[in-house]
Amino acid sequence: MESTPPNLAGLSALRPATGSDAPLLAALWRRAWASANPLVAEVAPLTHWLERVHAEFCPPCLTLLGVHDGTATAFMVLDVEAAHLHQLFVDPGAQGTGIGAALVAHVCALCPQGWSLHVASTNLRARRFYARYGLQEHGHNRHPITGRERVLCRWQA
Repeated sequence: MESTPPNLAGLSALRPATGSDAPLLAALWRRAWASANPLVAEVAPLTHWLERVHAEFCPPCLTLLGVHDGTATAFMVLDVEAAHLHQLFVDPGAQGTGIGAALVAHVCALCPQGWSLHVASTNLRARRFYARYGLQEHGHNRHPITGRERVLCRWQA
């Protein structure tokens, strides 16, 4: 079932991802991650991202795929019960169009009591983006798989 909340700027649909979407999600994630991390000398191959999609984009998380004119342009992975946003990425060509802001608003609607996320410490653009929407930083830790430093951010209603 597709749903298009009225505030999803730039998207024709926001729908639950299916198993057949895994290659699209992996390719989109790789492009967006590479754009957000320009100082990383070598981006992992697509197979790495596909393995992570299969391992991480599954219950209890809700994975939503944003589509515009039949093309995947954004996605988010949200554990609604834990109120934790694991991933939110927008295709580099669609950044700055309001899609990211619309997805954040959707997370706020799904988790009205508040929610959290981790963002790479070095991703200053994302940190500024989330701060604009009211998320506050609450300390640093390391990603359990990659070891990269990250910041815990929280949004409170």
